[in-house]
Amino acid sequence: MDFNESTDHARFRHRARAWLESVSEPAREAEVPSSAIVAEWSPAEEAAKMADARAWQRTKFDAGWAGITWPVEYGGRGGTTVESVIFAQEESARDVPRGALTVGLGWLGPMLLTLGTPAQKERYIRPMLRGDEVWCQLFSEPGAGSDLAGLATTATRDGDEWRLTGQKVWTTFGHMSDHAIVLARTDPDVPKHRGISAFVLDMDQPGVEVRPLRQMTGAQNFNEVFLDGAVVRGDQIVGGVGDGWRCAMVTFMHERSGGSGAEVGISKLVDLVAASPLASDRVVRQELMRCYTGARTLAMSAQRILSAVLAGGAPGPEGSTMKLAYTNLTTRMADLALAVQGPAAMLYEEDAPVDGGWQAFFLGMPGIRIGGGTDDIQRNIIGERVLGLPGDIRVDKDVAWRDVPRSG
Repeated sequence: MDFNESTDHARFRHRARAWLESVSEPAREAEVPSSAIVAEWSPAEEAAKMADARAWQRTKFDAGWAGITWPVEYGGRGGTTVESVIFAQEESARDVPRGALTVGLGWLGPMLLTLGTPAQKERYIRPMLRGDEVWCQLFSEPGAGSDLAGLATTATRDGDEWRLTGQKVWTTFGHMSDHAIVLARTDPDVPKHRGISAFVLDMDQPGVEVRPLRQMTGAQNFNEVFLDGAVVRGDQIVGGVGDGWRCAMVTFMHERSGGSGAEVGISKLVDLVAASPLASDRVVRQELMRCYTGARTLAMSAQRILSAVLAGGAPGPEGSTMKLAYTNLTTRMADLALAVQGPAAMLYEEDAPVDGGWQAFFLGMPGIRIGGGTDDIQRNIIGERVLGLPGDIRVDKDVAWRDVPRSG
């Protein structure tokens, strides 16, 4: 692997670093890594975090550093993937807001740039990139998570408009969003993957009700969203009628390649174990070494993906391998962190060691194992696309959705 940067890339890094140093402070070292998919903030923190993120995004936009690879005509820099990686590396070393705008900027924006119409890009991309408008994703449903194609939300044509009816769940920052990409069934008479369409939904309208979901950590960043005749115009369809599954897959590609395990906090776990009375226990030391080995393996895997990007390629199904390895590693880390705390592991927040950071890490882990595709989904992708194993038997694959047996 050759990580030597070209002269142009080195100059770009120098310019990016110089600008970031002029507008921000060095990053402060966190006591415990976050285990959340996007964020685990209390309701009191949310508004301030979102305001900070939007202000930082405007600062980058106005200075020409937002959307490194996004087209210039929509406010982006029009740069390369390598330049985007370089800027992300430099930005990660600064004390700047993170997470609040990930759904739009990291997942939905790239999908709209790929599949949206020129009019949709003109209307939505610039306000998204500047942080003026916040986006959420309305995909999952109570009865359609891993089997997303089994979704039951319907879109019924009403003249030049469509009316949406159904329920969505696990919507990150839905209560703070201006727009959403929503998947809905537009044709029940074709196989279920083909009868889905994607729409741009304005969240502030009658027929859209957002209710918070409190997680085990106490955060309420997720929501359930009820649609009761919510209206979308015909020109708000993304990719065309029946093209929703492709929109979902492009979105997931960007979500899974985001590298949620870039910082696993292994050094903080070593510090915690070293301060514990169990530091000399052979079983504890062996488990810590397994965590450390897993972290180093993940780091090397990330370098391999970066090497492919620098060579002009693109990551493939190894993104699923990375995500599965990350969830297994962080679950092991959380278990060990609480085990060495002994009875103190039952405490929380300021009463617990490190202000309850490891407790929050532990309680946030189920979300990591589900978001962006469950562990079982990642195993299926690895089995079929990496190992070449036969796919699962799908008796519902080529029959109309209305004829598919469904529970409930």
